[in-house]
Amino acid sequence: QLEKARAETMAKAEGVPENCRMKQLAPGKAHPLWLIGHLGNTVNTIVLRWLLDEPSVLERDVAIMFSPDIAGGTPPTDNPADYPDWDTVVSTYDKILKSAIEGIQQKLQDEDLDKPIERAPEMFQAFFGNNGGALKQMVNHDAYHRGQLGLIASLGE
Repeated sequence: QLEKARAETMAKAEGVPENCRMKQLAPGKAHPLWLIGHLGNTVNTIVLRWLLDEPSVLERDVAIMFSPDIAGGTPPTDNPADYPDWDTVVSTYDKILKSAIEGIQQKLQDEDLDKPIERAPEMFQAFFGNNGGALKQMVNHDAYHRGQLGLIASLGE
């Protein structure tokens, strides 16, 4: 499911017109570039770091850039200079998702899905419930933000 989410988000990203990549529906709201960076950052944190105990792919300042305010992030801006370029953000998302999928295949067994996310902060452990719940949420999270991405992109057509 995570591979399907990755492929669908990559396809959706390819269809975002250049003039919509920084389009916000309101000041401080997400734009397509932020959404893709946010999706990669979330999988980097939850799957690579917490579930698989792998090092972060993202530098701390980039992770903060793509984190929501409830996770200590900075509000999205429409200034391209505040972000890496589109191709870098999309390729980083792809790299993170591919690493997560490979790590899941290599490190997690079926019996691990019911285990708690031991490395996650307590509030996130309660939210996800267990490793399997976290993986389901990653698929749902990707689909939710992919929908936002498509909606914003369609407004520029």
